[in-house]
Amino acid sequence: MINKRNLLKGGMTAVVASAGSAAALATVRPSLAGPSGLASWQAHVGERFDVQGHGVTLQAVKPLPSRQAGEQFSLHFSGALPPGIGDALLSLTQAGAPAQALYLARTPQGLRADFCRLQG
Repeated sequence: MINKRNLLKGGMTAVVASAGSAAALATVRPSLAGPSGLASWQAHVGERFDVQGHGVTLQAVKPLPSRQAGEQFSLHFSGALPPGIGDALLSLTQAGAPAQALYLARTPQGLRADFCRLQG
């Protein structure tokens, strides 16, 4: 027989169990394998990536102001690069993840990629 006390006790166990699961999931970094948003990239700031076999570090993810609905942001990478890398569609890889093709622009600090994910 189920009484109110047992029902509430069982419900609280489910709430505690689900809270533990959410905390565990929060420590897993989002994958960059698919279309990734600003929050996914921000979770990888400070990590090393390779561009055409040359190491770079994701230094910052900066939101860009827009009147359009959606997300606009820039990725800023730093690292020593040969003169021929930049301002092109290049392969960006990270250990254990599939390569991504991004248009990267050369800056005095390294490389920049701009994203515009409009909703509509």
